[in-house]
Amino acid sequence: MNRSPHTRVAALAAIATAALAGSAVAATLGHTAERATSKTAIVIAGKAATDGQVIAKARRAGDDVRVVHTNADELGVTLMLAARGYDEVVTVGVDRQTAIAPVQRHYPQTRFVVAEPGDLGSE
Repeated sequence: MNRSPHTRVAALAAIATAALAGSAVAATLGHTAERATSKTAIVIAGKAATDGQVIAKARRAGDDVRVVHTNADELGVTLMLAARGYDEVVTVGVDRQTAIAPVQRHYPQTRFVVAEPGDLGSE
């Protein structure tokens, strides 16, 4: 059975695509099971990311706290949390235009809350 190199490449590409599609379906089905409980995360950036008191308050207020120091990290973390199915992402010091608005367009089911450092709970 002689196959041309193009046919072999096409067959391998089809197998890889099918495997990736299967992974995406499995991830989506797993996501549905996770959605039974509400998931909230807190993302701290900007000046607040260097304030130990703000970080400590956030850790007392929430289970999943992410502290980021660059705009790229802000975008990466908000995107990751939305993609992982978080219901709510509370942000402190995160740039809305760079890291919230684009993610919100792609993940409208995720609620983004812009908070001030003092909004994170009692000391």
